[in-house]
Amino acid sequence: MPEISSRPREARPERAANRSGSPRLLERPATLAEGAYEIIAANLMEGGYVPGEKLATRNLAAQLGVSLTPAREAVLRLVREGALELLNARTTVVPTLSPQRFKEIYCIRHSLEPTVAKMAADRLTADDVKALERSLERMTACYHRGDYRLAFRSDGEFHFRIYEAADMPLVVSFIRAAWLRVGPTFRLLYPTMANPEDAIRIHAEAIGAVRARDAAGLAAAIERDLLRGEGLLRSLLSGEAQSIS
Repeated sequence: MPEISSRPREARPERAANRSGSPRLLERPATLAEGAYEIIAANLMEGGYVPGEKLATRNLAAQLGVSLTPAREAVLRLVREGALELLNARTTVVPTLSPQRFKEIYCIRHSLEPTVAKMAADRLTADDVKALERSLERMTACYHRGDYRLAFRSDGEFHFRIYEAADMPLVVSFIRAAWLRVGPTFRLLYPTMANPEDAIRIHAEAIGAVRARDAAGLAAAIERDLLRGEGLLRSLLSGEAQSIS
C-alpha cells in the first residue's frame, strides 16, 4: 500500500518491524509520534492488520523502537480518525467494516479517485510513467509469489503516484483516509476471493492511458479498479453477514 510519510526534517533511521519480513526504516520526522503514526497507518493500509485484531500499545512501541508515549499518541490519533477502536487504556482493535462504513468509503472513492486521476493525466511525466511501470512489475511479482502485503504496498504506490500529480493535497488526504479504513478488510480477499490478474490488467490499462495522455481513459481505468474491489468486498461482507445470521 502507499507510502504515507512526509519528508523528515532530520534523517536518523531506525529499524521498525512491518510484520512482512522486510523491515521499514522509521526516520526521525518532526516527532516520534508522527513517525509511529505513519508506520502503523501504513500497516493498516497494506493489510498488515486484519479486522478484529487486537493491538497492544506496549507491543507497538517495542516493534517501532519508540517509548510508550509516542506510540500511545499515534494510536489515539488513529482512534480519532476511526481507523482503530479503543478496547481499554492499553489495547485497541482493528474495527470490522460495517455495511454503512463500506458504503461511505466507496462514496468517497468513486467521487474523488477517478476525478483526481483525470486532473493528473496531463501532469504525469515520463519519470512518472517509469515509476508506474516499476510499481506494476513489483505488484505482479508479489501477487504471483503470494506476498499480498507487498503487493498492496506497490498498488498504493501506483495509485498515489497518479493522484499526487494532480497537486490537490486536501483531496488526496481524503482518499488516504478511505484507504486507511478499507485496507485491513481488503486483505481478507486474498488468496481465495480475488483474481490478481484482473488487477494487473486494469493497472496496465491505466498506464496505457497515461502514455496516451488520455485523461478520460485513465479515469475510466481507475473507476474499473474501484468497481472490481467494491464488488469483491460486497461479496465478502455479504458472506460474513449470512454466516452470522
